[in-house]
Amino acid sequence: MGKGNWSYGSAAQWLQGPDPMTWRRTYSGRLDQVPVARQFAVSLFAGSGHEGEVAFIVTELASNAVRHTRSGSYGGWFGLELVYAEVAYIGVTDLGGGPRPTVLPESDQLEQGRGLRAVSALAVAIGIHGNPAYGHTVWADLDLRTTAVPKHDLAVMLAG
Repeated sequence: MGKGNWSYGSAAQWLQGPDPMTWRRTYSGRLDQVPVARQFAVSLFAGSGHEGEVAFIVTELASNAVRHTRSGSYGGWFGLELVYAEVAYIGVTDLGGGPRPTVLPESDQLEQGRGLRAVSALAVAIGIHGNPAYGHTVWADLDLRTTAVPKHDLAVMLAG
């Protein structure tokens, strides 16, 4: 019937099995779809201890896609890709049309630009590939082997 190790003693052992788990979903390019994408991601990372960080990263990247690219236009969409592994991958793909997403230096941040900086503080690596004509994928790698950031600290990162 397929591969499988039936000797797992707990759900956590199964969840952290040898093969990374990967999911992709698309969402209509509307702000009301951001919480739907966030909840999907959080449910997949349940039990990891990093649910708050995953929620924050998905919210930030998906919101940026809808607000700053053609993804937020009529008929637009954004894509969410998640890989559950020791170093998890969270990527959001947009339809382009806006400027290249950039992590601004702290001194250059006014009202905008703090979100990607906060994501970069949570992640072990972030990146952007693509272009304004065809779309971007903005991604973050999150180390699940480390202790998660307390949820209240995530709110402080945005306020600071």
